[in-house]
Amino acid sequence: MEKHEEYRLNTIDSIGRLPLSEQVYVTLKQAILTGALKPQVKLNEVKIAEQLNVSATPVREAFRKLAKDNLVVIKPWKGVTVKGYTPEEIIAMYQCREMMEGLGARLCAENCTEEQIEELQSICDAGIASSSPEDRVQINSRFHSLISFFSGNERVVDYLAEFREMVNRDMYISTLDKGRTDLCDREHMEIMDAIRAHDPERAEQAMRKHIRNAFVFKKAHADLRAKRFGE
Repeated sequence: MEKHEEYRLNTIDSIGRLPLSEQVYVTLKQAILTGALKPQVKLNEVKIAEQLNVSATPVREAFRKLAKDNLVVIKPWKGVTVKGYTPEEIIAMYQCREMMEGLGARLCAENCTEEQIEELQSICDAGIASSSPEDRVQINSRFHSLISFFSGNERVVDYLAEFREMVNRDMYISTLDKGRTDLCDREHMEIMDAIRAHDPERAEQAMRKHIRNAFVFKKAHADLRAKRFGE
C-alpha cells in the first residue's frame, strides 16, 4: 500500500561536473538509503522538482535510474513509489544472499591474487577507520562487491548486483548502531583472515555468519520499529 507521507528535500548543491539528472539521482538515492524517503512512499515528480529547484525532466531521468537500482517502482498511470519489501521477500533475499556471498568468499579465497588481497585489505581497513555512515556504506558495498568479483564467477557477481542497493539501505541503518558496527568490523577481519590464508571453507563460513548476523540485526530493528510506531 502506498504511503502519502510528507517529505522535504533540500535544494541540491552542485556535485562536481555531474549532469543535472545525475545530481538529482544522487540526491534521491541518498535520501532513500538514509531513510529520508521511506519504503512505499509515493514520489511526486512536480513536488520533488520544486523542492530541488529543477525542472521535471531530470527528475524523470533520475526515477528511471533508481528503478534500475531496484530502489523505486514505476507503474504506468499510477506513479513512482519507493520500493518496499514484504517480510517473506526479505527472508528469501537474505537466504539467497547468504548462499551466494558465501560462495563468492569461498571462490575468492581459492582464486584471488596477492595484489587483490591487498586491495581488499585496504578497503577493509578504510571501513574500520571511517566514522561517517555514508562513507562506511560505500566502503562496505565496495568490499562485498570486490569479493564477489574476485571470485571469478560472473553468475555470483550478477546475482548479488541485483539487490546491492537494497543491501546498502540496510547497511546504512546498521552503521548507526555502534554495537553492530563493531561486530561488522570484526566479521570483515575474519573474512579477510580466511581469504588471506586461502582457506575456502573458513572464508565461506565467515561470510555466511556475517550475512546471518546482518539479517538478525535487520529483523530486530524492524521488530523494534514496528512496536515503536505500531506498524
